[in-house]
Amino acid sequence: MIHPIVSQSRIFKFYTVVWVLIAVLHSLVDWLIYDLNLKLLIADGLVFNSLMFFIGLSIWYPVLYIDKNKGQWNTFMQFLIAGIVIVGLWLLMGKLILQFSFSKEELDIIFNQRAYIIRIVVGAFQYLLFVLIYYMFKFYEELDEKNRSQEKLNRLLRESELKALKSQLNPHFLFNSLNSISALTISNSDDAREMINKLSEFLRYSLKKNEEKVLPLKEELKNVERYLEIEKVRFGDRLTSTSDVPSTCYDMVLPVMILQPLYENAVKYGVYESVEPVEIRTFCRCLEGDLEISVVNNFDEEALRSRKGEGVGLDNVRDRLRLVYGRTDLLTVNKENGYFEVSLRIPQKNSK
Repeated sequence: MIHPIVSQSRIFKFYTVVWVLIAVLHSLVDWLIYDLNLKLLIADGLVFNSLMFFIGLSIWYPVLYIDKNKGQWNTFMQFLIAGIVIVGLWLLMGKLILQFSFSKEELDIIFNQRAYIIRIVVGAFQYLLFVLIYYMFKFYEELDEKNRSQEKLNRLLRESELKALKSQLNPHFLFNSLNSISALTISNSDDAREMINKLSEFLRYSLKKNEEKVLPLKEELKNVERYLEIEKVRFGDRLTSTSDVPSTCYDMVLPVMILQPLYENAVKYGVYESVEPVEIRTFCRCLEGDLEISVVNNFDEEALRSRKGEGVGLDNVRDRLRLVYGRTDLLTVNKENGYFEVSLRIPQKNSK
């Protein structure tokens, strides 16, 4: 743990100014009390406060290394002994330095019994003040370290949750695609080859981009197109798709693979459950600087009447948005008149 005063130039400058002012105040008090020459008054204030300037810096180390786990009484005794030694050395060294320049008679005036008591009290007060200030520094530094560790732990937890959520690629989609490819190898080898190529591109994108946090909308939409093209091979004319995306939205960013569950949900609860053609429509717009995306599909109300909830995929999306942006209002669902709409609002601030 670094020294809280020496390691920060701003605090060290302030510390120096404070001791200069204390030295001036010390000399002024001597001048008001004693009838002595100016040289001795200035020397007294300069010597004793210069010594406490450096001694004060060294008090940090007892505060840092005294073991508080040995009990309050043991800690108190260690600080008491350290205080007696420090104040004693301060008085002894100060007087010895002044003896080199001034006579014994002059020094006896400012080192009488009453003056010794006052100096001991002042030295003890300064020592105690240093200990309290250093403990305050130590407390806030430990608190800051604890907060940083907690934030790091929370960030790692969020990242692990996000990785778990992003890795939940719908296995049914993969299995169904492989089954469709298997059937197409018999009936239409060209379509089977095309579907294999599209599936490999889709999986390559999913694996390659899974570690990235955000991507431009145009890249995510391109991968959605791959997914829909694969599904169109399976469902034929029963599945169509359209999109209305202004060019101004293409470079806006969103979490990687965040759109995939929306289209999986539309296929699962729209195309699977309906004998009528299903159209999946995509709308994007810029709303107050944020990106808003809506995915709408028609569905068979009779077929879905017995189903409850919105599906695991949408819960996955809602959880990811909460982890990334810290908000729970970024996904809305509207189901009425035979249409199912899922809307996302993706904040653009602090997204990159």
